[in-house]
Amino acid sequence: MSILEQKAFISHIPPFDKLQDSELQTVVDAMDIAYFKKGEHLIRQGTSPDALYIIIKGIVQETCDDEMVSVYVSQDSFDAISLLDGSSKNDFFAQEELICYVLPKPLFLNFIQNNDAVKAFYSQDLSKRLNSLIEQRNNTDTLSFMVAKIKDIYLQPPVFVAAESSVYDAVQIMTHQKSSLILVKADQGIGIVTDKNIRDYVVLQRYPIDNSIAQIASYDLISLKRDDFLLHALLIMQRNSIKHLLIEQDNEIIGVLEQIDLLSYLSNHTRLVAVQIDRAQNKAQLKVASQNMTNMIKAFNANGIKIKYLMQWVTELNQQVFKKLYAFIAPPALLENSCLIVMGSEGRGEQILKTDQDNAIILRDGFVSEDLEKITQELTETLIDFGYPACLGKIMVNNEYWCRSLKEFKDKIFKWVIEFKSPLELAIFCDAKAVAGDVSLLDEAKQYLFERLQDNQAFFSYFAKPTLAFETPLSLFATFIVDKYNQNKLDIKKGGIFPIVHGVRSLALEHKITQMSTIERIKHLTEKGIFDKAFATDLIEAFDFMISLRLQFELEQMKQGEVYDNYIQPSKLNKLERDLLKDSLKIVNDFKKFINYHFKLSNV
Repeated sequence: MSILEQKAFISHIPPFDKLQDSELQTVVDAMDIAYFKKGEHLIRQGTSPDALYIIIKGIVQETCDDEMVSVYVSQDSFDAISLLDGSSKNDFFAQEELICYVLPKPLFLNFIQNNDAVKAFYSQDLSKRLNSLIEQRNNTDTLSFMVAKIKDIYLQPPVFVAAESSVYDAVQIMTHQKSSLILVKADQGIGIVTDKNIRDYVVLQRYPIDNSIAQIASYDLISLKRDDFLLHALLIMQRNSIKHLLIEQDNEIIGVLEQIDLLSYLSNHTRLVAVQIDRAQNKAQLKVASQNMTNMIKAFNANGIKIKYLMQWVTELNQQVFKKLYAFIAPPALLENSCLIVMGSEGRGEQILKTDQDNAIILRDGFVSEDLEKITQELTETLIDFGYPACLGKIMVNNEYWCRSLKEFKDKIFKWVIEFKSPLELAIFCDAKAVAGDVSLLDEAKQYLFERLQDNQAFFSYFAKPTLAFETPLSLFATFIVDKYNQNKLDIKKGGIFPIVHGVRSLALEHKITQMSTIERIKHLTEKGIFDKAFATDLIEAFDFMISLRLQFELEQMKQGEVYDNYIQPSKLNKLERDLLKDSLKIVNDFKKFINYHFKLSNV
């Protein structure tokens, strides 16, 4: 970067945005640029850092005793608190290759001492810090936080021990429950012991681990109701200088609200949901995590995250939910001798908001599971309860057609390929992804599929034909073809997304490409010379834009309390969006012509 570019970069990052031009120039002149490899430690717990880091490119993870505390990305700085305190409470390391500015500690401390605006920024209390975060978001996010309630946020599950329990036993329970705190039932009421209590008393003061846990607990805890506002919880924490609140419902403690999770609610929804999934001990807790993904999607979409990254995040979290749910429901023998798979958009990694279930179970040949019908029914009904609608075509594990042995799946594949039976079922299976159990079962089924494929032009033409099933909603005069009886809307999935998905899937099957996502399939087809690079780029951009446009309307329908679908309303788009949609649909038409010619569909 040039000096001007450096100055422009730094000037948008708090608190440097509060500096005068001459002060900003001093900062730029004093900074160095540093490179760190993936996994490299930047700051170690208990050490005194010698600089403030400002990320140019890459990701830094902050952890405490192997538990993730926060994540920092481009334009974030860290760790000012360690510089002010003289010692770091946590570890910081590069999660991926990292490039950052390094501002020497003496200069940073000098600004703290001599610049009131900078000093005020770092001396803010919790309430002011949260207000600063809120101000950086758009009005919608600010409003959502102002009306959000405690029930909308992650709570640490309450883990209790008796007062006479030893410190050793209590810590064992904390470790098993993956909890950073434990509640103590004592004569003086409910107490709390956190990791900090353990360090302060057991490590620093050498309190015997065989002694009662009750002696190192903190009491006189403050409790709030589940329906209280988050803003009220924030003010209580700030007013009483505390980091934990007991949360009650019907006079029972249902969880503990931690300050770090309150901050995470604003700054990192992904971490919050991931923690909820990881710590879920039963279906009820897992359901909460699954439902909170919608808030994460809204926040990420509002902050402009690219659609392909959003799809990746959601897919990863969804699959973690399915994996954990299957482990809750399926007995160990079934887990070892089966493979739970998801298909369709979930299998391709292209689902964002929850859509119809498309799942199946492949059983090891010869394995018989007792109560299999009961188990698969519970799995399907639980997913429905989590918000994943039932598939109208019954492509779900509770349908015995989709819960079969490996040999029976191979028999189905033979009919799909050799006898041209059920192309839709084959298309769905092509996108299958293993999420739990023995992955090798799906791998063997996929290998069998590719072995059965031959250079049979008739089969591939038959399989690819649905690409042309729906009319592209764009006229010869570049006007949108809308449904006048449905508020002048158009179905963006049928008209634009599906033709790309299925056309690319057909080409991928023909060339035995194993990649799952539409974008990765396009890239590999391009490497094989099927597409030229310019057209491949246009196709990916069109695909991404139409998916993001669909999400925009789905979120709006959800906001209005309506059931979201695949329809968009062109009249509600601005000029740039309308032009981009027209260009995208023109690319869809070009792609259809390519598929028609490549597979000779005019002759089918």
